[in-house]
Amino acid sequence: MALLKALRTEKGVISANTFQCRGFGPQLRRRYKGKRQVAGYSVRVVTVVVEEDQADDLFEYIYYKVNFDHPCPGLIYQGSLQTATPYSLPAGVLEEKGE
Repeated sequence: MALLKALRTEKGVISANTFQCRGFGPQLRRRYKGKRQVAGYSVRVVTVVVEEDQADDLFEYIYYKVNFDHPCPGLIYQGSLQTATPYSLPAGVLEEKGE
């Protein structure tokens, strides 16, 4: 996924996760049995955990990277965590070749 790669290469973020699920929204209405229905569609959810002092900068970076400044791009929010375990990669892992 382009966002996860950009977070890693441009911002050094290694604490991001993604999963796919079903989403609903008024912008994707379809006709079903003669009526316009809101249909479920596949969406991708990305979660990112960073230190508090990086949060606002990273929020703005994601906002523009995913084009949230255009109509109907999705949903973005920022909140505080109650707990999180610090995570780091061993030296040299980010330089390894491959995906």
